[in-house]
Amino acid sequence: MINIKLGNKPFKVKEAISPKEKEQGLMNINSLPKDEGMIFYWEEPSKVSMWMHNTNIPLDIIFINDD
Repeated sequence: MINIKLGNKPFKVKEAISPKEKEQGLMNINSLPKDEGMIFYWEEPSKVSMWMHNTNIPLDIIFINDD
């Protein structure tokens, strides 16, 4: 877990870097504290999509780029 801030709000996030970590994501998680989440990294700017297979919790998704 790493600590990040979005605006003034702190979050603890697990990093998804490898293809396996990205594929697993938050599948089969039944609860997640409001201040925790997951961050996905791509080396190069890419068009990506996310799917919610076996995701049992409500999620918000934010895409962030260099700009």
